[in-house]
Amino acid sequence: MRATGAAACLLAGMAACATPGQVRRVETQVAILDRDHARADSARAADLVRIQAMQRQSMDSINLLVGRLSDNVQRLGRETAANFDNLRQQLYQVANLASNTQSTVKRLGTQIETAVSTAPPGSDTAHAPAGLIPQPDVLLSQASGAMDRSANSSARMALSTLLQNYPTSIQVPEAVFLMGRSFDPAAPDSARTYYDRVWKTYPDSPYAPTALYKLGMLELKVQNAAAARGYFQQIVDRYKSSDEYGSAQDRLRENP
Repeated sequence: MRATGAAACLLAGMAACATPGQVRRVETQVAILDRDHARADSARAADLVRIQAMQRQSMDSINLLVGRLSDNVQRLGRETAANFDNLRQQLYQVANLASNTQSTVKRLGTQIETAVSTAPPGSDTAHAPAGLIPQPDVLLSQASGAMDRSANSSARMALSTLLQNYPTSIQVPEAVFLMGRSFDPAAPDSARTYYDRVWKTYPDSPYAPTALYKLGMLELKVQNAAAARGYFQQIVDRYKSSDEYGSAQDRLRENP
């Protein structure tokens, strides 16, 4: 349309001097220019439509990906929640098992403690199959280690094995003394039994004065000063070179 208007103005200015042929040529050129402009406008419109279609396709693809991602996140959340729930259940089961195991071990320990504490010296509770019994020094080491860990029932099992299977061993006085210590102070009556056995049965043992001193201290705890003095006096009279001699003298002065 712009080209046609320009052509009209040109024709108006040239009408007085232009021939009819010239006018037709100008009109033809103007028509060609209009067609070129129309084709260019059509091509641009087609490009715009194609770009818009590509944009819609891109948006559709993006929306599809976002939807899939959202579904995956939701599914992952559900699976994670289920996994955490399973983990909680497993931890609860482990906690119950640990609690039951601890209770069982404690109950068995109490039963062993009771069985050993009520077994008289010389009972058969500590026998083991022949050829599988450790040597006395090994048993003493096991007992001492157990007592260091406050595992007194385990210590008594090792000591009972020694006393039953090696009754003539030079480690017997020490084993009997350690048996007394394993009961002291929780079970004083049992402790007295073994301490008394040490100094009466093995008076020449280095553990005899220690056993006497332990007996004296047990009597002091129950306010039996006369009996305690008897034990301390035994040390002063018979074991002057022992480590307990000076302590026994002190106790005698404190408890006249």
